[in-house]
Amino acid sequence: MLFKLFLLGWFAACAFQDLTRLRVSNWLTLGGALIALLFLLTQGHTLTGFAPPAAAVGALLAAALSGPGYWLGKLGAADVKLLVALGVASDPYTVLYTLALACLFCICLMFASKLLIDSQKLPANYKSQLARLQPSKSKSFPFIFALFAGLLTTLAFVH
Repeated sequence: MLFKLFLLGWFAACAFQDLTRLRVSNWLTLGGALIALLFLLTQGHTLTGFAPPAAAVGALLAAALSGPGYWLGKLGAADVKLLVALGVASDPYTVLYTLALACLFCICLMFASKLLIDSQKLPANYKSQLARLQPSKSKSFPFIFALFAGLLTTLAFVH
């Protein structure tokens, strides 16, 4: 349980940086991946309690699913690094559920932000903050925040 809380705290820190700066430090993404890898090598299991082969498959699956998004310019490098690190820290099912739920969360955020921006009752300063969640070709979406929400949901209901 404690290790899952560490995993959630790590993702929460990454999500906070992504929301506030639209960038995530390599110290957080790669540092967390290194800690997860060292934990795996010393303890013989991932932060979520799975064997090393599950971590290897999870990391490869994360790279295979996020790599094309990066090459097409739809995902940032931090998104890919964090997903691969999640694979090292967990298992393939956690990666799949987290990614699927993050995508659903993104869709819900985009629709909700559109509805709220069009609302006449919302103050202007809130509307400008919500505008960051609108899909656009010229700006990035804080996807790591969605990954955090997906991981939180996955750990709460699946594990």
